[in-house]
Amino acid sequence: MAMSRSLKRLVAVVVPIVVLALTPAATSAGGPGFFGKPTTSVSIKGASLAYGGAVVTLRYNCFPGGYGPYSTFGDVRLADTHGNQGFSFFRPTCNDTWQTTRVFVSGNFTPGDAAVEAFICGFDCNGDTREVHLK
Repeated sequence: MAMSRSLKRLVAVVVPIVVLALTPAATSAGGPGFFGKPTTSVSIKGASLAYGGAVVTLRYNCFPGGYGPYSTFGDVRLADTHGNQGFSFFRPTCNDTWQTTRVFVSGNFTPGDAAVEAFICGFDCNGDTREVHLK
């Protein structure tokens, strides 16, 4: 019986430690983990050619994430079918309301199909990838 009690104590101590250790890994790996849905939503609405690059239109909603210059950030990447690529970083407004913004991505893009990836981090991170038609 003493062995059974020791085993129960070991399980009672080890299981919560393992669960706590794995929870941040599960949530930082891109999924909501044990805490439900993410607080950041991103949607690429389209892109159009502009002088010296392209303009990507995004709609997003994010919850504020900490303090300091690196507490929130956004990243947009664009590549056309001819291999031209570019990216741009921006600072999103994370205040738990829907925002629409246009991000300029410099590059020598050509008219036609292109791929866009947008990634935003506030309290947590989320992104969207979409094929667009540049004109």
